[in-house]
Amino acid sequence: MQFYDYKGFTIYPLPRLVLESDLWSVQLTICRGSKQKSFSPPHEFNTKGEALFHSIHYGKKIIDDEIFGYTVHDIL
Repeated sequence: MQFYDYKGFTIYPLPRLVLESDLWSVQLTICRGSKQKSFSPPHEFNTKGEALFHSIHYGKKIIDDEIFGYTVHDIL
């Protein structure tokens, strides 16, 4: 499993193929110590690679508190 460390958090990108649309969804889990939180932003991409890239990008933006409605404050 791939992961990315960022500012004391670990981002685990988990892109998933949506069978109905044949597109890849952005899904990720952000961990800090033994605490974790999962996110599924409503975006889909043509390839797994694109979804993987955007999962990491979204994770970083969530950690930086740049996306309204998504937060990691409860796992600090």
